[in-house]
Amino acid sequence: MRGILGAIGRSGRHHGRCGESGLLLADDRRERRMIPRAPSDALARIEVHLVRLASVRQGAARIATLSEDERRCAIASRRRRTSFLAARLLVRELLARRLGCLPAEVPIILPSDGKPRLACGGIEFSLSHPEGWIAVALSGDCAVGIDAEPLRALVCMPEIVSEFFPQAARAEFTAASADRQTTVFFRWWTRIEAAVKASGRELDDVLSCFDGVSYESCDAVRGLACAVAARTERPPIVKWIVEPAAPQELLEPDSQGRSATS
Repeated sequence: MRGILGAIGRSGRHHGRCGESGLLLADDRRERRMIPRAPSDALARIEVHLVRLASVRQGAARIATLSEDERRCAIASRRRRTSFLAARLLVRELLARRLGCLPAEVPIILPSDGKPRLACGGIEFSLSHPEGWIAVALSGDCAVGIDAEPLRALVCMPEIVSEFFPQAARAEFTAASADRQTTVFFRWWTRIEAAVKASGRELDDVLSCFDGVSYESCDAVRGLACAVAARTERPPIVKWIVEPAAPQELLEPDSQGRSATS
């Protein structure tokens, strides 16, 4: 979401009507790059973790496991800094499990494009940290992108849909009842953001961001839209892990996927 509002601001359209302060985060911008695609006959496997921000333990000892570059990149705002650092701590823990090492030993580097990645390669990952949650996608098969957003009404949703969303999204949004339009809007918004990250395209190319990309949405958490995208021609196999969440926050799983169109 932050990236699309940033694109609207750069284009000069709807400026001052639908923006929110601080929406374009540095880590969202840095995830745009051209990265590997899974072979057309391969099934990409993705693991997605949705974790409550409050459940990620921080503290000086844990923050010390981050690299100097990661700590330097922490956002100045206290609220954003907390979620930023928690996301970095979580992804280190998840990668450490896969690599069989300590979190501090995970060889994460920050190249000139600013996108964190493994120095040794082999695992692609993507992060998103909306209000109160952290989302991390991991895959050893192809480039991935993740985005999550809390559901809330925006006064300019119809204008954004009309100018930035693909035809299928416009049709679904228009057909939805008034009480469903916010859900449809953010379901597609997160798909677009995730696809842009996975494809390496810029938001100026948003209408083509699904070319060569597959995606899957998850509505398992009440009030939260989440989507993961993969640079692969076939629908990915996605394992969604939500932890921990109160029972009242969870809905019946309603994952929706779509294969890429070349």
